[in-house]
Amino acid sequence: MYANIIIANKKARWGLSRLRIRQAETFFHKHKFVFSSFATNHRGHARELAAEATAQKVDTIVVVGGDGTVNEVINGILAPGCHHIPRIGIIPSGSSNDFSKSLGIPQQLQKACWTIIKGRTKYVDVGQAGRHYFCMASSLGLFAEISAESIRMKGLSGSLRYIAAALSVIRKMASGWEMSISADGRIFRGTYGVLLVSNTPRFGGLTLIPGARPDDGVLDCLIIEMPKKKEALSLIALCLRKALTRHKKVTSFQAESLSVSLHPPAPLSNDGEVYPNLFSAVDYCILPRKLQIIC
Repeated sequence: MYANIIIANKKARWGLSRLRIRQAETFFHKHKFVFSSFATNHRGHARELAAEATAQKVDTIVVVGGDGTVNEVINGILAPGCHHIPRIGIIPSGSSNDFSKSLGIPQQLQKACWTIIKGRTKYVDVGQAGRHYFCMASSLGLFAEISAESIRMKGLSGSLRYIAAALSVIRKMASGWEMSISADGRIFRGTYGVLLVSNTPRFGGLTLIPGARPDDGVLDCLIIEMPKKKEALSLIALCLRKALTRHKKVTSFQAESLSVSLHPPAPLSNDGEVYPNLFSAVDYCILPRKLQIIC
């Protein structure tokens, strides 16, 4: 295996990334960037490829895909027994690309490739939710339901995809979840619709927590008391204005770690990827400066 590998998701953005993958490989060949390339062919494959590459101590993993593919790669790199941590380069090819946008990685293909060739890196934090890792955000409740709904919405991208999914979820939503949250000694209890634990400002194609930084050693969190349907619509409007935390039902805080228990069990989403099982408790923590990202 070469010192640099590409892990490419040909199904990203409903298959439109195939051309982008070929263009990236052609660019790297032209500029003498030596690599081997692997395409994913099933869910979880990027995680498997990243774990194998990490075990073989590759220097750099270049991800061609969206936030979900980046999430899989990070979970592969940090799998139990993997001690060497490669650098990560990203050629954004998904529907939202929120993680790369939060880090200022160019969205234009040639500029993203040049960024990788130049090789300047930045250390960033990683969030951990139970046994799973996230680089952008983790959510419980309605935001996780919106992520699940957005996956079924073909042909839409960015914030439009998530807003359409949110409207669909709002039409069907009923009661919330009874949550008890312990965060660095503080306790929050109530009926909530959302718990969002974030490492970056962006999530779902929108800037939800403008002050969040991926290198400050803390998780930026918000909880939303279960809203009525009209209130939920006003929350969407505030999201579009980067002002979600202004709503009276939103509480924001920072923490290095937090534990949440909830009833009934709720869906969990990490970086927009939704797990098939429901969760009645999750422990979160921040892993400071865990990854080197080329940006």
